[in-house]
Amino acid sequence: MKKIYLLILCLSAIIAGCYKDKGNYDYVEVPAPIMAGLDSVYHVMSGDSLIVAPVITLKSGPNDYSCEWKINVPERATTDDYFTRDLRIVYGLGAARYTVLLKVTDNNTGQKYFYDFVISGQTAFTRGSLVLSGNGSSTSLSFIKPDGTLQADIYEAINKEAMPGGPRQIVQVRNQFYMNQITQYWLTFGGNEGAVLIDANTLGKVRSLKENFYQPMAATRADYFLRNLNGTTTAIINDQLYMGTFETAPFGSYYGFFGVAVNGEYKLAPQLLQELTESGQAVSHFLGFDKEKKRFLRFLPGTYLDTTYTVFDSAFVPKDLGMDLLYMEKFSDNDIYAFCDSLGKTMQLRFGLNWREGRQQFNAREMKKFKGDSLVTATTKWAVSPVGVFYFTGNGKVYRYNPLNEEIRELNAAFGGKEITLLKIEQNGNLLVVGVEGELHILDTSVGHFGDLIRKTTGIPGSPTDIFIRE
Repeated sequence: MKKIYLLILCLSAIIAGCYKDKGNYDYVEVPAPIMAGLDSVYHVMSGDSLIVAPVITLKSGPNDYSCEWKINVPERATTDDYFTRDLRIVYGLGAARYTVLLKVTDNNTGQKYFYDFVISGQTAFTRGSLVLSGNGSSTSLSFIKPDGTLQADIYEAINKEAMPGGPRQIVQVRNQFYMNQITQYWLTFGGNEGAVLIDANTLGKVRSLKENFYQPMAATRADYFLRNLNGTTTAIINDQLYMGTFETAPFGSYYGFFGVAVNGEYKLAPQLLQELTESGQAVSHFLGFDKEKKRFLRFLPGTYLDTTYTVFDSAFVPKDLGMDLLYMEKFSDNDIYAFCDSLGKTMQLRFGLNWREGRQQFNAREMKKFKGDSLVTATTKWAVSPVGVFYFTGNGKVYRYNPLNEEIRELNAAFGGKEITLLKIEQNGNLLVVGVEGELHILDTSVGHFGDLIRKTTGIPGSPTDIFIRE
């Protein structure tokens, strides 16, 4: 009997397997909509109307679709959402780049399609050049528009106050790990007030340097400011090293504030070099120079390590140099140059550092008299190009110096014999900015060019000391 039941089951399975499957397996691919008139980037001024009206054509049937626009606003950790076919708004966000996601729903099929683009918000000061200039009694900030129009003394016009004399630096505040936008600038100058922080988009004053400390200081002499990748600033103030606070959220009220100086017995010259960690996400160490004890100093972020490094090679004695630092810069941590004054003679030093991850190596490779010693004066300005050459000034002229073959060449442009107060490399070495009283000169220093004049701006108040070009 059991054998009969087993036979019936087997026959049933065979019959079922032979039964013709009448299901419909002919799949039809629904073509994606045709999208026209949607750009990758939209530039808009704050307060202006922004209209994004792409032409969308469905291929699945009637042109019945709906749209959802999501503008990502990271500073508020949210999105601005709109549910209309066209995006028509009055732009009220900041001067920054905002990513937008457009979701198109085909109401015939329910299928959804996604497109992204960028809104680049701008203000009147988003593109152009800031110029810091002046003299011993006053500091001016001017703005050069992309068309070359000069707006002199723009800081005083906007903020209804003047800055003390002795203009020095313009230092951007930009957090590459949060929004990656220029949000503020430090303007530094002489005297005990030191600096002022301004909004990058309005040029309005945010606070003074004294107000950027947790505890008030009687005097804040801004010797040298150095921008950090995390949107804070490392500064030499009153000869001491200060680190901007980064423990709070980047949008916190006290982010970037200064606390107390890095503890130690030192007086820094107004120059500082830094090297990043292997990951490139944080500072590994700093190289400073003690202007009284005349020696190179080692710092970790927040820690003074004095001369606790081991010297290799013997071209010079970095722990007791006995010379004044004129200028130092590096092409890499293994290829650093310093120009020093030794009893009126300019010496050229070349050395390397291996200070990452606790290592302490200082390679004092070379010291010799600088070939351009006779051209160096008490007011000589220096600049370094990423292509491996230096520029320096002397008696109203600019020279190009190649340290590999020691070639010195005078640039083609002339400046009427005026004292040069600004020398700065721009665009990866392709441009050199030269400032003299009342004027800015933009020179071509790209491959095959030796300082040909591209353009000149006149009407600068006083003598320029720094420029920041924002494109």
